[in-house]
Amino acid sequence: MKRITKCIALCLCLIITAALCSCKAEKTISEVADSAHSAVEGMSMPKIEAPSLVVPDNSEAGGRFSSISEINAQSKNYKKTEPTAGLSSLETDVERYFYNRLETDIYIVGSNENDRGLYLIDKIFLNGSISEKEIRITLSAFKNDHPEVFWLSNQFSYIPSEATEVQLYSVISPEEIEKKSEELITAIEFFINKIPEGLSEFERELKIHDLLLGTCVYNEEVESTSDDWRPFSIYGALVDGNAVCEGYSRAMQYLLSVFGIECNTINGMGKGNPHQWNCARIDGEWYHLDATWDDTTDNNIYYDYFNVSDSVIAYDHETAPLFSDMTAEDICGGENSEAKLFNIAVPQCSSDAENFYTMNAVTYSGENEDSRLKIENKLYECAMQGSDVIYVMVDSAYDYEQALNEMFYNEPFLFFTYIEDTNIRCGEIFDNEHASVLKRERQSIIEVHLQYKAE
Repeated sequence: MKRITKCIALCLCLIITAALCSCKAEKTISEVADSAHSAVEGMSMPKIEAPSLVVPDNSEAGGRFSSISEINAQSKNYKKTEPTAGLSSLETDVERYFYNRLETDIYIVGSNENDRGLYLIDKIFLNGSISEKEIRITLSAFKNDHPEVFWLSNQFSYIPSEATEVQLYSVISPEEIEKKSEELITAIEFFINKIPEGLSEFERELKIHDLLLGTCVYNEEVESTSDDWRPFSIYGALVDGNAVCEGYSRAMQYLLSVFGIECNTINGMGKGNPHQWNCARIDGEWYHLDATWDDTTDNNIYYDYFNVSDSVIAYDHETAPLFSDMTAEDICGGENSEAKLFNIAVPQCSSDAENFYTMNAVTYSGENEDSRLKIENKLYECAMQGSDVIYVMVDSAYDYEQALNEMFYNEPFLFFTYIEDTNIRCGEIFDNEHASVLKRERQSIIEVHLQYKAE
């Protein structure tokens, strides 16, 4: 077998597009009921495959080793963090020993393809018995901590005894691993070069989120890793620019770790379909982050799932249980049942301090001076930065529909008076007769897309 260079520390609602006519004229607006929006709404999510047991293969011998190198963003004063939630959650000595062996042996891959189209990873011998349940848990813990190991197959075999043999497989040859690792390094360096120095954790996370969603599209065709392993991996998301939820979440986890932000992957169900997303720790608090469902099919980026709490994510996500609360049959499957999704670690997410809308929206509490000043100052900021989107959060004590009517639908069309005031301040930059509104009633958010006047 051949030692692989570890190249990275491997690392709605619908838009109401009817333009508002003159702010002093009658408006014709088509109403759309609020609903959660995602890039994959109406699609069947690809199956997140649990590891599968296969017949042991003893046809390969070992080979040479090579060095392991790292990639990080320390040149920009961001210290890489190493995900450890998986290792920390393991409960037995044999699981921890198996995990430690994976960290070295996963890079030793045979050069010959077997009859299943896989390549043997160096066989791991354990001093003691390990159950299939423990193998599955350990593999999930390892994958949680090592999103950069994109070649590891979901198939494995083992021979239980006093010295258990565990055989793992790579989906590609060692030569392909090295080639694709170099391509992955180039893709990660693209992100590193795009992130400036001196950003807060929230700003880093937002920048990475937007860059990923700006370069990756959701794969609507693939159904499982047996069709194509790449969309389920960091490689698919960052190199191919084509991924499903597992690829998005593993790419997000690794990129955040490069910039010093702790992040885990979370398994569960999204609107009744198997799904994977992230939990990220920002300024000491944990938040759910679903980059897949923030991506869209209309070239826009949404933020409905950017740093949300347990109560918010529970609206359309169901987090799978912890492995410690499940039986061996739940985790491994039985004669008449399939293996179930489970999680290695799920932090509590109870804060909304670093939620995207909390950080970026201005509050409207009615026709008053405070609301006017807040929105006009935000509009001025948009003008100075060239932004064409403003987020208005309706105060919890104020009626959402009433706010919409006051600002957009009925006299005095307050939002357009705010635009007029801003134009006086910054020089007739905005079109004060047209705008597009996206309603997010569940979040009490009105997303307004501004139009600039033609030069």
